Amino acid sequence: MKLISTIFLFFMTLQLQAQLIIGKVFDSSSGKPLEYVNLGVIDTPLGITTNEKGEFSLDIKAQSPKAIVRISMIGYKPQTLTIEELSNKENIIKLVNKPIQLAEVTVKPLSGKQKTIGTIDNKHGGLGGWGGTQRGKGHEIGTKLELGTSPVFIKDFHIYITKQSFECSVFRLHIRSIVDNLPSEELLTENILIQVSKKSGWVNIDLKKYNLVFSGDVALSLEWVNVIGLKRLTKVNGVMGANVNFRMNNKQGCTYTKWGTEAKWTHLDGSSPCYYLTVQE
Repeated sequence: MKLISTIFLFFMTLQLQAQLIIGKVFDSSSGKPLEYVNLGVIDTPLGITTNEKGEFSLDIKAQSPKAIVRISMIGYKPQTLTIEELSNKENIIKLVNKPIQLAEVTVKPLSGKQKTIGTIDNKHGGLGGWGGTQRGKGHEIGTKLELGTSPVFIKDFHIYITKQSFECSVFRLHIRSIVDNLPSEELLTENILIQVSKKSGWVNIDLKKYNLVFSGDVALSLEWVNVIGLKRLTKVNGVMGANVNFRMNNKQGCTYTKWGTEAKWTHLDGSSPCYYLTVQE
């Protein structure tokens, strides 16, 4: 009986180990480890981001060996590999810089009209956001912004924080085109990381140095990638936990959500996170 138990535990250990894909991600040119690279099983909620050493450990939860894992980060060419190709070894993945193709845009001097685009009303609605310190990293919450037919220069991004448990939360900004009313191709060419340490109220992020000029309808979203220092627990829906939350306006706009780095987008009309841009025409 003891031998049978030992064999059973041995095979259980092997099975648990087989559910994890591990490795490191580097820049192919510099050889430096890449932090906040997304890895996820396509069309599932299974996904993670790399740590400051470029390391990852992805729990694949008995997915098919033929299931596809996508490795991606803004500014780099994505890679796709099957679970079978990534299993039973420590993977060394090198991402190649993606050449920047700039569209021809006529930028006028910043003498035009300044305006705001997005949801400014933070008086009506509930809460949105993220909870915990690990679970949920790589998840995104966003909204549709109508920039107009003429290109605008994005000066500032604003988000209304209702409560935060951490010393600081780190987000990655995404601006994408919209196809079939869902976020599609990434329009940013570099990682824009936003650190939010404010516990409540409007947070203003200066984006002028990135020279962002866009037009038309875009999907703007925040991806939660890290937290720094747990300061205090906060209560959400009567439950105490470690959270970072922002205001949702339940009377206008739309909300895009993606619960996993490679999960499918969902779309909800009549509600939007309190995000808005200050732009120069």
